[in-house]
Amino acid sequence: MIILYILCAILICFMIEYAVLCNSLKKAAYNNGQKKDVIIVLGYPAKKDGSVSPILRERINKAAKLYHEGIAEVIICTGAAVANNYVEADVIAQTLIELGVPDCSIIREKLAKGTYENLVNSKKIMKDRGLRTAVIVSSPWHLRKASSYAFRLEINHTVEKSKFPLECLIIGVGIIYLYLYTQMFINLLRYHKGKQ
Repeated sequence: MIILYILCAILICFMIEYAVLCNSLKKAAYNNGQKKDVIIVLGYPAKKDGSVSPILRERINKAAKLYHEGIAEVIICTGAAVANNYVEADVIAQTLIELGVPDCSIIREKLAKGTYENLVNSKKIMKDRGLRTAVIVSSPWHLRKASSYAFRLEINHTVEKSKFPLECLIIGVGIIYLYLYTQMFINLLRYHKGKQ
């Protein structure tokens, strides 16, 4: 019975945190077939053996689909080797090539170790290459965070969510949501504290 009370308390805290974040963080509209200058695929760690993780696979599949639909002619793959020795941008790029995206259409951003850095570095790449508009591809639970950062960095963007990987369980998603929204809440508090 105590476990049930603890779970209910966690759920209530999560709902309050989610409501606060939804009102505080902006998210761009979904792309809906609009042409953009670039597709930005936000990184996610590969498996320990270097193969594509289910979450990353779905982000890559979405980016390849958008590319083949003609949404953009350039894809920025983002992410350093954060969780293991495999550079996320390289894993993304290699998989995109296997899905028929030419290497000349792929830009690798290999330095960023988090979402904010992914977008800071992507903005610099966009500026250097004269790319003005982007569609950001990420997992459904990650888009609000990514879009909020993109707004803060003044990146003209829309968003596209990848599919949810079937391998992941509901509990796994709950844990991911809880972690991400806790991190966003902490960052939001730090951001507002810094403005005072």
